Amino acid sequence: MRWRVVAMSVCLLAVYLYTLYPSSQTLPPDSVVLICGASSGIGEELAYQAAQQNAKLVLVARRLDKLEKVRDGALARGAAAVEVIQFDMSRAGESGSVVERTVELFGKLDYLVLNHAAMFYGAFLAFPHQQQEEFIERVFRVNIFSHIQLTLSALPHLEASGGHIFVTSSIAGELPFTYGIHLYSSTKHAINGFFYSLQQELIAKLSAVTITVGALGPVWTADMELLMKGDVLPVKRVSGSVEDCAGGILQTYFTRPYTWTFPKPANYLMRAMWYVVPTSVYHKLIIYQSQIPGSEGYGYKEKVVDWNKKVDIAKQNRFQEGYYEKSTGRN
Repeated sequence: MRWRVVAMSVCLLAVYLYTLYPSSQTLPPDSVVLICGASSGIGEELAYQAAQQNAKLVLVARRLDKLEKVRDGALARGAAAVEVIQFDMSRAGESGSVVERTVELFGKLDYLVLNHAAMFYGAFLAFPHQQQEEFIERVFRVNIFSHIQLTLSALPHLEASGGHIFVTSSIAGELPFTYGIHLYSSTKHAINGFFYSLQQELIAKLSAVTITVGALGPVWTADMELLMKGDVLPVKRVSGSVEDCAGGILQTYFTRPYTWTFPKPANYLMRAMWYVVPTSVYHKLIIYQSQIPGSEGYGYKEKVVDWNKKVDIAKQNRFQEGYYEKSTGRN
């Protein structure tokens, strides 16, 4: 019995090390990669890293000026070709046209990256516009409905190429990460429910298409740095780098895990806390770790003021334009 335990432990350690240090394969020649949410952050860095592997890229986002900047950067890094598509994913019912346009341009699709999301901060009960039906529906159209439509449009083309889908989900789709991202978290729970179930169906029908659901925690992007400047929580200490994150996403095309967790230490700790620590204790730990020093009680009022400051920073830098304004009613 003892040797079996040792053998199992060695196997688990080997699997862990394999996931910790992924392979460094390069994309096949003439690969076509469609990246949704490519104008900044993870999507932008992923475009640059795929460009270095001579891929053909289609980049999608709302901001054309930012997309054109990323396009120029990708071409300078060696991309075989780069096309940009300006599209608002809140038009979820039309989002499949992005896939069809990609195939029109390059004749096929190898890798679909669903990285787009409406992301904003603010306690749900403290920001009345977040409670409005129109706002809630818009967030769900961007964060889940468009993902489903894009996937449906892409599947026939990915079947032909034996392609892959990466879906940027979040550790907030598994547990209550913070009470300042209610709607975002709920859409990520929906992402997990849909795409893990779709994985099962694709396996059952012997499909050539594979899906990786990314369980992402804090990733230190330029937008994150602006928003978290002076924040109480030392976010940077537990964040992963955007370069490592994008590199890992690119490698899932070859390793094709069902789940890809990043950054691992912080997310594994969060999972352990959620499933082991009593819920009442867990909630208080989450509240305390983001509490403003010197605040009264749980610091709710002070935290709302802090989120209002982030709205001002986000508006000034045109981050997630239209969502931060709506979340406060200030246009």
